[in-house]
Order: sequence, then structure tokens, then C-alpha cells
Amino acid sequence: MSLVLLALMLVYGAMRSALWARGQWRFFRMRGDLPRAGAPAQAPAHLGDSLTRLLSHSHAGRVQLVASARQVTEVLVVDPDVAFGCVRDFRFRFALAGAWSAANAWLRAYDGLPEHEQRRLEEYGYTARQFGERRVELGRAVRRCVRAPALEPFPVADVTAVQQLVLALIRDLEACERALLAGAPEHPYRAVG
Repeated sequence: MSLVLLALMLVYGAMRSALWARGQWRFFRMRGDLPRAGAPAQAPAHLGDSLTRLLSHSHAGRVQLVASARQVTEVLVVDPDVAFGCVRDFRFRFALAGAWSAANAWLRAYDGLPEHEQRRLEEYGYTARQFGERRVELGRAVRRCVRAPALEPFPVADVTAVQQLVLALIRDLEACERALLAGAPEHPYRAVG
């Protein structure tokens, strides 16, 4: 009986090792395709102090979100349990916590803007409504993750949905930065000359 159990354990160990090695090789090949955060942009002169701070918060949040997205992608590629339709890797929980922290920090910075600055940002073409909706959806995933036992597997579909959500949050922050960097709209009373 123990020889049968030993043989099954060896087969299981060999299979997991092969899946792990395959995942490492795939991740090594795709590292260049992972999302990256660019360098911070210089704030234009027309931005006030509060919008300049929001621009720096936006870049910092985007860097954190990109790190989380990279980590989730790594988990989806490297974790041997993905072949069985689930993810057990603890790094998924860390990536989710990092994304949640970044989204909350940016939203607090946005909510801390004076109302006239929020309206000014809307005039530049950006509103935080969609970011807030996505943050709420991310909060649901965080609650499910927190309530799950330590080695509870997460379905690959749920992990992929979180990955897409984090990438959407990154695009939202990029849109905010583009709106801030695009410049102020022409003022009707500005003197020409």
C-alpha cells in the first residue's frame, strides 16, 4: 500500500514540477510584454498645487497598479494549479491588496480636491466616476479574498477578471494624467497678443 502511495506522490510531484518549469519558461519569454509604468511627467504651469499633487498621486498609483497587474500576470503564468483551473499562489492576494491600496489612495487624493478643482478637471475631460465604479468592483474581489481560507483556490476566471479590472484602473489613471497634461482650455477672456 505504501509503495502505491509513494508512486502516486512521485507522479504528482513530477507533474507539478513540470508545470512549474513550463510556467517559469513561459514567464521568462513574455516578460517584455508585461505592462510598464513610464516616468512621471512634469506638471504644466497652468496646474495649481492641488492638481499638481493629484498628478503625482496619479503616477504613484499607476506604478502600484502596474506592479499588481504584473504580479497577477506572473501568477497566472507560473502557478502550476492554473492547469487545474484554479490559483493558490499567495502572490495573488498580495497583488490584490496592493491594487486595492493604490485605488483607495488615489480616490482619497481626488476626493480631497476642492470642488472647483474637480470641476476644472472635468473641463479638461476627465471624471472619476468610472474609476470609482471599478474601485467598488475591486472591493468586492478583495472581500471575497479576505474571507477565503488561507489555501483556498481561486478560479482562474475570477483571477483573470481581477487582472482586467486592474488594467482598466491603470487606463483610467492614464486618462486622468493625459487630461491634466493636455493643458487648460482656451479662456474666453484671455488677451490675445
